[in-house]
Amino acid sequence: MALIGVLATYAMASSLLYALGMEFVVCVTGVLLGIAISSMARNLRYLNVGGLVTTIFSSIAFRMLLSASGLGDYWVFPLGVLMTLSISAIASDPLTYLILILVAWLLLGLGGFEQALLASGDWSLLYAAAAVVTGLLFSSCFFRLRYSNHVATARLEDMAYRDYLTGIPNRRCFLDALHAVMNDGKPPHGYLLMADVDDFKKINDELGHEAGDIVLRELGQIIAAAAGTFPHGRIGGEEFAMLIDGDLACVARVAEQLLEAVRRLAVVQRGVTISVGIARVQGPVLADSFRHADEALYEAKLSGKDCVVFHGGASGQGQASAGREMHQKSGG
Repeated sequence: MALIGVLATYAMASSLLYALGMEFVVCVTGVLLGIAISSMARNLRYLNVGGLVTTIFSSIAFRMLLSASGLGDYWVFPLGVLMTLSISAIASDPLTYLILILVAWLLLGLGGFEQALLASGDWSLLYAAAAVVTGLLFSSCFFRLRYSNHVATARLEDMAYRDYLTGIPNRRCFLDALHAVMNDGKPPHGYLLMADVDDFKKINDELGHEAGDIVLRELGQIIAAAAGTFPHGRIGGEEFAMLIDGDLACVARVAEQLLEAVRRLAVVQRGVTISVGIARVQGPVLADSFRHADEALYEAKLSGKDCVVFHGGASGQGQASAGREMHQKSGG
């Protein structure tokens, strides 16, 4: 915008034309700003238009002021760029506005603007001074609105893809990550792991829902740490899932680490354990993998909980912690 504004300085030579244009642009910019404030996200384009118009006329004002002070036109481009860059660093509090105005007038005074105005009697320079200050103030408002819109948009996107309680990806985000893996052009690969807190209802009933929330938050952090860069998330209630791109030994090691880490939790006044079901991703239909992992998880619950069950042709079974066997369910 600064470059466009500088180029536009050579398009308006008449002081009268500039004065009339300045009155017009203040009205237009005010209307655009009002529209942008009243409908922040829907009409953000008005900010761009208003910012462009303001920058052009502010840059023209810089040329007029610098020419009147005798500094020369070669200062127009660097000062125009510096003005635009400074706008992006402006906070949106009244004290900053006051300091900004004082600094602007100080720079005008150091540039000999007052003496040039009195000597020439050309009061159109006063319009130029007003344009500089007004441009900075309007531009800071534009920046504030754009920044607020950016923050709000980022927050909404984060809420849409992140679980509010645990802070890890939610079901939607996890499924999107799975689809991305399935569509990466490679044959289906990896293992789907599903984990569920054992006797979670008892934790809520005996210790309260706050204790249950603490358990879920801690388990979410354990899942995230164990998954690393693998897709993972909370897929509902006390149930979590992750996709592990590795061989059976790698999957068994991750599952074992999960069980051990949860057993060491001391955040509530009772022991906490999880059951884990694992299924190999063998086809393009994710529903099949989820169904197989869920069946394995159900088998783990029936097998005494606090254990891991593989669905399908898993081999190389080891021993689970606390003396429980790592079960293997036969079938599809």
